Order: sequence, then structure tokens, then C-alpha cells
Amino acid sequence: MNLRTIALAGAFCAGLAACGGDDTVPQTRTLGAGQSYTIGPNQTFYVPSNTTISSSSGSVTVTGHKNTVTATVGSVVTAAGNATGPADNMVVSHAN
Repeated sequence: MNLRTIALAGAFCAGLAACGGDDTVPQTRTLGAGQSYTIGPNQTFYVPSNTTISSSSGSVTVTGHKNTVTATVGSVVTAAGNATGPADNMVVSHAN
């Protein structure tokens, strides 16, 4: 890759805004055992069974497999420290 290619790639990323983590562009992450993350707008997390989602209105634990749960922005998603199995449950948020 030459400098011209790098410059063009940088300009393309700047134009997309997704490279900088723009809240309007969906983002996907996978949480493993013991990991925790505060969910922002337009994010999707793949999480294992026994993941807890906590917000100011309470908490819920995701059990089983291939579930989809909607969480409010600012919720804390925490995969159990002893979680095993696939991260095949989805936790999604939407724009504020």
C-alpha cells in the first residue's frame, strides 16, 4: 500500500464517519465470560447465556440461546464470569 492509497482510505473513512464510531451507524460487538460494557445508541452485542443487563429501571438476565433483547442506551451488559457456550443471544439498542 502506498501513501496515496493510505490517504484515499483515510479520506474515505472520514467521509463515512463510521470509522470514528458515529452513533448513527450500527456497531456490533461480542462479549465473552466476565466482560462488561455500557451500551450506546445503535449497538448490538452478541452475548452468552447468563448475561445480565442492568439499567436505572432494573435488571434482567438473558438465559438460553438465540434470544433478542432490546436494551436502553446506558444499560450495562455483563456476561457472567463463568459463562460457557456460544455468544448467540443478541442485545440491541436504538438511537436516543
